[in-house]
Amino acid sequence: MRSTRLLLLVCSWVALGACTDEPAPGTTFYDDTIAPIFAQSCVRNVAGCHAADPDDPFAFTAGNLDLTSFDNVQKRRDVLRSFGAYPIPLLLVKAVGATCEVQIPYRGEFLCLDIPHSGGPVFQVGSPAYLTLQTWMERGATENGLPPPSPPVDGTGPCSPDVPPDFDAATEMEVRAHPEFARFRDEVMPVLERCNSGNCHGAGQSDFYITCGDDDRQLAFNFRQAQAFVDAQVDNSELLNRPLAVTAGGYAHTGGDHFGSRDDADYQTIRGWAEKVGAIEFGDGDPGKEFFADHVQPLLLSRGCSFEACHSPQAFNDLKLRSGSRGFFSAVALEKNYELLKNDFMAMEFADARASRAVAKGIFASDGGIRHRGGAVLVAAGSGPSLPSACPADYDPATATPFCTFQRWVDIERDKLLAAGQVTPMEPGDTIPMIYVDRDEDHVATPLEFDTYQPGSSLLRADLTLGPDGSIAAVGAPVDLLAGCPGTRATRDISGPDVNIDGRTIAFAMRVAADDPRRIYTVDIDGGGCTEIVPDGFPDRVDGMLVHRFDPAWSPDGEWIAFATSRAGTVSRALFLPQSDIWRMRADGSNPEQVTVLLNSELSPAFMREGRMIMSTEKVSDGFYQISGRRINWDLTDYHPLLAQRAQSKFCDLRDLDATCPSVDYQQATEIREGSNGNFLLILSDRGARAGAGTLAIFNRSVGPFEAGRDDEGFLKSMTIVDPAATGRVGTATVGAYRSPTTAPDGGIIVSYAAFTGDLGALTSIDFDIVYTRPCVPPAPGATCTPDRQVLVSGPGQQVEAVLAIKRPPHAGYINRRQLVFGGGAQPSETGGEDSALLHMIDAPTTMTLFTANLRRGRPRDAYAGATHLAVYLEKAPPPGTTSGNVNGIYQERELIGRAPLEPDGSVRMLLPARRPVVLALEDASGATLLSMTETHQLGPGEAVSMGVATDLFDAVCAGCHGSISGRETDIIVTPDVLTGASESLARERPAVDLRP
Repeated sequence: MRSTRLLLLVCSWVALGACTDEPAPGTTFYDDTIAPIFAQSCVRNVAGCHAADPDDPFAFTAGNLDLTSFDNVQKRRDVLRSFGAYPIPLLLVKAVGATCEVQIPYRGEFLCLDIPHSGGPVFQVGSPAYLTLQTWMERGATENGLPPPSPPVDGTGPCSPDVPPDFDAATEMEVRAHPEFARFRDEVMPVLERCNSGNCHGAGQSDFYITCGDDDRQLAFNFRQAQAFVDAQVDNSELLNRPLAVTAGGYAHTGGDHFGSRDDADYQTIRGWAEKVGAIEFGDGDPGKEFFADHVQPLLLSRGCSFEACHSPQAFNDLKLRSGSRGFFSAVALEKNYELLKNDFMAMEFADARASRAVAKGIFASDGGIRHRGGAVLVAAGSGPSLPSACPADYDPATATPFCTFQRWVDIERDKLLAAGQVTPMEPGDTIPMIYVDRDEDHVATPLEFDTYQPGSSLLRADLTLGPDGSIAAVGAPVDLLAGCPGTRATRDISGPDVNIDGRTIAFAMRVAADDPRRIYTVDIDGGGCTEIVPDGFPDRVDGMLVHRFDPAWSPDGEWIAFATSRAGTVSRALFLPQSDIWRMRADGSNPEQVTVLLNSELSPAFMREGRMIMSTEKVSDGFYQISGRRINWDLTDYHPLLAQRAQSKFCDLRDLDATCPSVDYQQATEIREGSNGNFLLILSDRGARAGAGTLAIFNRSVGPFEAGRDDEGFLKSMTIVDPAATGRVGTATVGAYRSPTTAPDGGIIVSYAAFTGDLGALTSIDFDIVYTRPCVPPAPGATCTPDRQVLVSGPGQQVEAVLAIKRPPHAGYINRRQLVFGGGAQPSETGGEDSALLHMIDAPTTMTLFTANLRRGRPRDAYAGATHLAVYLEKAPPPGTTSGNVNGIYQERELIGRAPLEPDGSVRMLLPARRPVVLALEDASGATLLSMTETHQLGPGEAVSMGVATDLFDAVCAGCHGSISGRETDIIVTPDVLTGASESLARERPAVDLRP
C-alpha cells in the first residue's frame, strides 16, 4: 500500500503535463478540463446531488457543495485544498469513499480514512479523473490551472505579553536552564518575531501561539511552544515545513511562504536549534493521555473530524481540534485536543460514554445519539448497538468499534478520577442520591411569581440503584433532609435545589412565612448542618419590598453560588411583579456581586460545562414579550443570546422586511439546563401557563436557530419536542405537562411529568411525578411518537426540581478571550475603569440584524445601508408603586445618551457605561430609527468587546449557525482569512466615541 501511495504521488506530478494544454478559445482551463469531470461524476451522475435548486434559495444541497460553476465551487475552498494531517483534499476523500484507498500518516503509522460518501465511490484512486483533479487542486484550484503566488503575509496588531497561567514556574526554570536557551533568545526568537503580531501567532486562539518575548518568562514559554512543533526527524518538523514554500516541499500556510527553500538562512537557523533540542513527547506516563494519543486522536482523524470545515480551528463550532500536519502531530496539538475534548465535550462524571457530547453526536438516535451535521461518525458498519454493555471487557484496538474506543477512554479517565475521589462510582448496583422538592398539589405559581408564598413542602432524597448501561433499576424510600432547618413542612416553601461538585452539599431556597423573604440555605446530603447563607450587606426589605434570594447554582469550581434576587426593589416592566437580577457570592456569603442589570426578571441561573452561566431572561419592549435563554461569561462579559429569543422572527422574506415566520414558536423558555451531552433541556410554554408547566424540549446548540414548521429536506432541526402530545399551549387542551429536566446516568432525562388533559392557563392544582424518559425515534420522516416514561417517584402533590448528587471534577469559569466574534474581555485599563466599556461593532447594519431576528433566511444588510449612526439609549426602571404600563400595557422609558457616527464600512467604536441596561438602534442622519433592539443589553465592568464581523466574512464566521447573508445554504464558506481579518475595520484605528453620561 505504501508503494502504491508513492506511485500515485509521482503520477500526480507527471500528470502536470496534461494540465498545461491550452484550453479552447473562449474557455478557461476549468471550463475545458475540470467542469466536465464534475458534471459527469458529481452532478448529472447522481441526480443533481451537488447542484443548487435555482427555484428554492433556501434549499440544502448535498454537503452544501454546488459544483455547477467555477464561482460556486470556489465558495468551498476548504474541500479543494489539503488540510492539516490529511494528504488530499476533502473532495477527493469523499469521492473515493470509505475504501481505505487513501491513508493518512500519523506518528509513524498509516491510518485508513474511513469517511463514507452518500453518493458512494465516484472515482478510483489513480484514475485519470482523480489524478486530473488532484493536480488541479495541488496547483491551487484556479480557473486557469496555474498555481497562484504565495508571498509572505505581514501581520498586523501588537504582539501579546500574556503567558498562559498553566505554564508553571518549574517548567519555566527548566527551560531557562536548557543549554540551547541562549541560542533561542539570540538567534531563533528574532526570526519568530516576524510571526507574533496580534492577528497571526500572537493571537491566543492560534495553535502555535507565541508571546512578544520581552523577558525570560515569555522567552521560556516561546521556547517550549517552538519545541513542541519539532519532530524526532527534524526535517519533518511542522515548525520548519509550515513556513516553507510548497514548491520546496512545505505545507500550505495562511501566512504565506517565508522560506523559499531549505537553504534559506533563517530556515537553517531554526533547523540547527531544533536538531539540538529534539522533540517533546506527549503523555509522560499518564494512561489517559497515552490512550488518547494512541487510539482516540487517530480515530478522530480517520473519521474526518478534523477537516477544515468540520472541527478545525477555522470552523464555526466550539470543538476546534488541532489537525496537525502530514506525518507530524505536535505535543501542543495533542495536549490542546486532549484537554478540550476531556474537559468540555466529555462528561467524565458519568460512566456511560453516551452521556458525553463528543460521543452522542457520533452515534444513532436509537442508541441515545443526537443530531450531527457529520452523521453517525462513530458507528462502524455492522458494529451493533453503541452501548457500554456491547463493549468487550478486554480492549483490543484491532477489533474495537469507535464507540468502544471512547468508552474505554472514559473508563481509564474515570479510574484516575475515582482514585482522586472526584467522581461517583456508577457500576451496576451502585446508588446515586436524587434530591427533589415535594410540594402540595395546589402549588401553581410560575417561576416569575417567586413572591407568592406556597407553604407545605420539603426537600427529599431518594437513592437510585443503577442497572446495566446506566439504567435505573430501583428507587429507595424518600428521606427528609430538613430536620435541622427552621420551620416545619406546613410552613416551609422550598425551591431550587442544586448540589455542589463534592456531591454532598445542597444549596436551596426556603421561606417559612408570608412576610419572610426566600433565603438561601445549605444542607448536607445526609440532612445535617442546615445553614443560611446570607450575602454580605443584603437587607430583608428595600422600600417595603421583600428581598428574595433564590434559585442558587454552584459554580463549576464549587467555590461560588450564583442566585436570583429581588435586591433592586423594583417591579418588572410587563407583569409588574417583583423583579429579579442574577448575583453571585462566595459560598460563605462574602463578596456578593451583581451579574445582570436588565430591569426585567432574570432567574434560574445554571452553568454550562465550559464555565458560562445561563439563565432565563424576561425581555420586554413595545409590542414584544419573551422569556428566553441567555448566557454570560464568568468575567461578566459577552451577555449573549442562547436560545428561544423569539416566538416569531423578522426577516422571513427579504422582499418584505415586516414579514415574520415562527422561530421557537413559544413565548416562554424556563428551567433551562445544559444536559451532560451539551444539548439544552428546557420547558417551553405559552404566556400564561401555570405552575411552570409546559412541553419538554431539547435544543441542539450546534445546529443553529430553530424554525418551527420547517420540514424541507436537508434542514437539520435544532429543537426536539420530546412528547408532542404535551403541547405547552394555553387556551386549548394539552395532554400532560413537564417541569424541571435534568440528565440521567445514561444520558437520558429525569423530569417531572403531570398526567392530565386540560388548559395550562386554567390550572388550580396539578400532580407531578418524577419520571425517566428519552426521545423516541419516529417510525418515518414527519411522523411523531410518544416516549416511554419510567416512574421514579410518585405520590400526592408535586415531586419536582430533581437533581442528582454526583461528584464532578472542578472546572474554571469561562473567561472571555480575543476570539473572532464577540471577543474581548474585562480590560479596565483599556476602557478607563470598571464603570466603562468599550464596544467595537465591526459592521453595525449586519450585526444589528442578529440582535433583531434569528432565522436562516438571509440578512438584509443593504436595507440598512442608509444608517449613519448607532444610537444608545438607557432603559429606566418603573417608579416605585407602578402597577400598569405607559406604552401598550408595558412600562417603557428610555433616555438617549448619544449617537455615534458610523464609518463608511459600517463600523463604530464607543465608550459606554458598564452595568447599565442599554438599547442600541440604527438611525439615519435625521435621527429616524431604522432598526432597534427589542430587548435591553448590558456590558460588563471594564469590558472591551468586538461584536460581529465584516459582511464579507459573515458567511465564513457566522453563517454555519445563523445562515448566510443571502439565505442560500451554498453560500456558507470556510476561509482562513477569519483569523487575520475578522477584527479589521475603519473604526478600529479611530478614537472611540465617548457616550458615557
